[in-house]
Amino acid sequence: MPYHVGVDVGGTFTDLFAIDDESGSVILEKSDTTPDAVAGVLEVIRLSGIPPESIRTFVFGSTVATNALVERRLEPVAFLGTAGFTDVLEIRRLWREHLFGWHWDRPRSLVPHDLRFGISGRMDWKGEEIEPLSLDDVDVAIDRIRRRGIRVIAVSLLFSFLNPTHEEQVRRRFAEKAPEMTVVVSSDVNPEIKDYERASTTVIAAGLSPLVGRVLSTLEDALASIGVPAKPQIIKSNGGIMSAASARSKPLEMVRSGPAGGVASALRFSREWDLPNLITIDIGGTTADVAVITDGEITYTQQANLEWDIPLRVAMADVRSVGAGGGSIAGLDAARRLRVGPESAGASPGPVCYGRGGSVPTVTDAAIVARHLDPSQFLGGRMKIDAAAAERAIQGQIAEPLGLDPAEAASGILRLTGVRMAQLINEMTVQVGLDPRDYVLVGFGGAGPMFLSALVEEIEAARGIVPLYPAVWSALGGLFADIVHDYARSCVARIDDLDLAILNEHAGDLAGLAEIDLERDGVALQEADLRYALDLRYVGQSHEITVGVPGGPPFSRESLRSATARFSDLHEQMFAHRRADPCQLVTIRLSARVARDLRLPRVDSPAGDESGSMPETRVWFHGHADPLPTKWLRRSTLPIGFCADGPAIIVEPQAHSILPPGMKATIGTRGEISVTRIDK
Repeated sequence: MPYHVGVDVGGTFTDLFAIDDESGSVILEKSDTTPDAVAGVLEVIRLSGIPPESIRTFVFGSTVATNALVERRLEPVAFLGTAGFTDVLEIRRLWREHLFGWHWDRPRSLVPHDLRFGISGRMDWKGEEIEPLSLDDVDVAIDRIRRRGIRVIAVSLLFSFLNPTHEEQVRRRFAEKAPEMTVVVSSDVNPEIKDYERASTTVIAAGLSPLVGRVLSTLEDALASIGVPAKPQIIKSNGGIMSAASARSKPLEMVRSGPAGGVASALRFSREWDLPNLITIDIGGTTADVAVITDGEITYTQQANLEWDIPLRVAMADVRSVGAGGGSIAGLDAARRLRVGPESAGASPGPVCYGRGGSVPTVTDAAIVARHLDPSQFLGGRMKIDAAAAERAIQGQIAEPLGLDPAEAASGILRLTGVRMAQLINEMTVQVGLDPRDYVLVGFGGAGPMFLSALVEEIEAARGIVPLYPAVWSALGGLFADIVHDYARSCVARIDDLDLAILNEHAGDLAGLAEIDLERDGVALQEADLRYALDLRYVGQSHEITVGVPGGPPFSRESLRSATARFSDLHEQMFAHRRADPCQLVTIRLSARVARDLRLPRVDSPAGDESGSMPETRVWFHGHADPLPTKWLRRSTLPIGFCADGPAIIVEPQAHSILPPGMKATIGTRGEISVTRIDK
């Protein structure tokens, strides 16, 4: 029996979702995440019982690149820049994180001063050479770098996005004089305007490259050693997938590999269910991750910050996180106010209730004490939970100092956690001109269903949905993700003065890059849906808005006028005004997408006990002085059309869906739990 397998390596658990290609049956599994990521993958395959030799498709998502960036576990990098400009990595943009803060330690530079080397030679703003590159300077840098034992080099020269000739000369010189060194050039990684952002991105790509290469090589070898015939495919930051070969050449595209799997699931969900507007909330052990889909399209971002004023530019799904996951630590601040996160207990030692040595209360401990989770049903009953230890931790560290009952304190922890998530959702919707009331909220991850109902009420979403298999939705997403590659090239000019021949030439160059990457993924360019977009701004602005251009090249004056009109509409939506100033093109972008034909198996209505009931218990809900009698239902027994009013809790092996008073749940035609307010 051939299987399609998706695996997502998170900060706490490694999740597996698999489909039997013949019967359509589904396998779900979890194991603890291991420090090397790969051992946890082998363990979850073993626990699933799937014969390795029957795995036809294997898709891998991981937070390994994200964690390396957060923890600064990057390979030491030497930096070569244009003479006189190498300290851009130290000077940055001079933005302050706290405008009026009198004391602030800036994050340390990505590359120390003694590993930054200036190379004579210069391109001007039109990409024309005004000073030849000094190969003698390159040779001096090679000698000093070799003496320092550095093996990874980042090269970012002025205006290389217009003319990469000098960077290519540097690369060839290293190949001749130091072939043992890996050279990463900005004209490959990020051929876009703004020297500092391009340099920072190139250094990060260079620092990540060895780690990503090692992890993927180890994964390939490990899968082959147990007899898996499938070549691993990798979930990208943009919610698509790519081959391992592409991932090695583009390590930056793994920086949001884990959360992007959930976005890929949501995008497929949006298309197949005709739900164009979705807000997704993926709550795991460490963070709650939010993404927005509007009119059937993922909201993308082209830039994120590694730390304050240290930018990273790569096309990625706009997934933002708040430290409010199941393992987030709860406590009191100096003013004896309750706080939650961002620190996490992680998988080891984990929450107190895990019994692995944890001593500080977490969100999971609060859910146990408030009775939102049944200890006997945790991870399908496979994991033993110490509820008494969780209650003692909350009692001693939070409830007693505040003069509360432990269950009241636990209820407050859950409430504060939900409010922090709602604040993040509002930042991504209300603050950019979107109305959450026009969106459906989808909750997944181990704790997503637990907070979904409360968030639906908090943000006034149209309704909430807990999909099938919520605890492994990110692993599922990789199997149903499209092959997607993104490209960009800066081409700065006023729209009215733009040379269409040059614009169309750039568009053709980007399509050529797509053809190379798609061939590496085993598909032809003709199979891809090519979507072009332009980064536009008003003349004099320093920020851009990305606007799609329907159709493809050759571009016409009419298509550019349509794009500028759309830009003005978006500018008014986001900033509440439009201007009469002319528009300026900054960057042309291309997204090449190849759809895949996997589909979720058909859902059959369960037979047997329609109530699916378990013994009723009393559960604490925020805003109620006493615990309320609460129904417990097994999701696997609830037929399509089944309805229940809160308070109720719907249990499945790896998730609990909480239904507070005033909310109701209906089992939809595809097995989903649809949550609405009773007055709706």
